[in-house]
Amino acid sequence: MPTDELQPTAERRTGEIEHGVDAGKHLEFIDWVEANPDEAMLEFRASGVAEEIANRTTATIGDWALGGDEMGDVREHTLEFGLPPELEEAMGYVESTDRHEAIEGALAGLTACINGTIVYNAIREGIDVEGVATTVRAPVDLRMLFGIHDIDRAHDMYGELEIDVEVMGDLTPEEKIAVRNYPKRSPVYNLVTLEHPNVPNVDFTTAA
Repeated sequence: MPTDELQPTAERRTGEIEHGVDAGKHLEFIDWVEANPDEAMLEFRASGVAEEIANRTTATIGDWALGGDEMGDVREHTLEFGLPPELEEAMGYVESTDRHEAIEGALAGLTACINGTIVYNAIREGIDVEGVATTVRAPVDLRMLFGIHDIDRAHDMYGELEIDVEVMGDLTPEEKIAVRNYPKRSPVYNLVTLEHPNVPNVDFTTAA
């Protein structure tokens, strides 16, 4: 087989900058993850503190872990969650404000993860993707939230999740087939579409 038809190796692609990434070093990182799955295990975290006004939360993102080692102790990102003002007014808020709703935050994270997943895998497979834009829509039924439905109706809370992905680039038919499957590799896509049985740990303290 001619050399130029071989899957590009990390050594051959080092110095090739694609989407702001050194392709060779990126492939070396993937090789490291394959060889060291425990050391490459990530743990991301977020904390949210409820504000005095209902459904407003200030969330923070900072430290994380890689292979059990603590990282990012100097990181601090703040996100303010709430509701669109029209909903707050309808729900009896004395003073309304405009914040992004928690579901919108989750959907925004999903668009980012799908975009990143497509670009990462395009770099890995040497596919010339020029750009990606993802739009997500989630119809939500609030009756369980407000106690109208019991928690056994959880599966009725959402209508069908709609995900539209636009991939820019002059791709071959074979490359298009590969790229169509990339979103299913997205960690956030799998977080929101697969079941992850969980019981929250709820602790109680006395207010100061």
